[in-house]
Amino acid sequence: MPAKVVIFDYKTLLLKPGNAAAAETAALLHSLAARGLQWCILSTDPLSPAQKERIQQLGYPAPSLLVDRSHIAGGKNRGSPAWIDAVTTALHLQRYELLYVGCTALDWRTAINSGVMYQHAAWAAPMPGGTTSLVAHAPSDVDRFLEMFLSGDPSWSHRTDQDNWSLRSLLPASARLPSTSPGPTFRLQDVFTYKRPVEIGDADARSVLMLFVLAYAYLEDLIPASPYFCIYPSSTSGQVSERLKTYLDKAAALFHGYYREDLLVRAVDAPDTSLERWKASQGQAAKDVSIATQAQTVHLGPGYRGKLGAKTVVVVDDFTTHGMSLEWARLLLTAAGTRRIVMLTVGKYGSRHTRYDLKDPSTLAPYRLNTLTADSFTTTSLTPVFDPQAEGRLYQRLAAALDSSQD
Repeated sequence: MPAKVVIFDYKTLLLKPGNAAAAETAALLHSLAARGLQWCILSTDPLSPAQKERIQQLGYPAPSLLVDRSHIAGGKNRGSPAWIDAVTTALHLQRYELLYVGCTALDWRTAINSGVMYQHAAWAAPMPGGTTSLVAHAPSDVDRFLEMFLSGDPSWSHRTDQDNWSLRSLLPASARLPSTSPGPTFRLQDVFTYKRPVEIGDADARSVLMLFVLAYAYLEDLIPASPYFCIYPSSTSGQVSERLKTYLDKAAALFHGYYREDLLVRAVDAPDTSLERWKASQGQAAKDVSIATQAQTVHLGPGYRGKLGAKTVVVVDDFTTHGMSLEWARLLLTAAGTRRIVMLTVGKYGSRHTRYDLKDPSTLAPYRLNTLTADSFTTTSLTPVFDPQAEGRLYQRLAAALDSSQD
């Protein structure tokens, strides 16, 4: 479901009357109200009469809620999830229906300790040292972010849920979307396979797509506080996908999670499954690739032994076909006792997902290389729920954003 409330730290709102940021903030708050969104103010101390008068002078609509320390159980300081709990309890909402806009390190900690998506209000203060977040340079950026990423229900082309795991793919691998450069449209393979620079507006297309993936997962309550994020390693040992790593290292901080490059370890080189499939499609000799290829080359980092039982682990890849790599990650994490596993991809080839299970689960050693063979597994062919309208919805959303930026 879409975001329903925007939380503002009071310092992002108490601006000087007459300046551009104050006028933009008033426009933002009225825009929220016009779209049926609520907004509230957090302040450690109760707002003074003078501060309340300033808010009226600035032309802001009345907030839905004012929260200060007197409303917090036990009088806990900012940074505690109790502040977010006060908002969700009062407004009868869930944490994943919130966006928090602040300008201090305590704002950031309050949001990330609660698993709430956060934006730093650069118009109110510089980014505090030691924090990493999305940045809104002007109040209008908050409005655009909400409209682009957090309005409407999450939209996935493919989705599957079983046991303790979920699989989501944003788009069919063949999807074509609007862009600013180098041409009017691009394909997913352009940015994730061929590494071509593509821009949507003034943003890197790869980052935009990854943010859609994470925002939709957030709105679906798939990303709680303090998850681990990891990327399925590339076919070469010691390497991960730089195209994904660059973005995920920052994105993990949005949810007080951690990007764990060493959680999934490619200890031995393996054939590139995408390349081998392409060779086979061209009638060329291709190496035999099975899930045993993954089992014999990828394991969990030994340093995570005993640390995954209470965790949600989010495994990210650019594309999936039958799910062989993601399934091996799932089996490793399940064997290690991981509480919840979320697998996210930008693109999905084909319409099927193959679930792999071990005939004898006790033979899997998650923290070292295995000698399992293809015969060690059973397979179940699954059909993810397919939404044929997902590509069109995202295309229209991006096209509308590009049109509005040119007005």
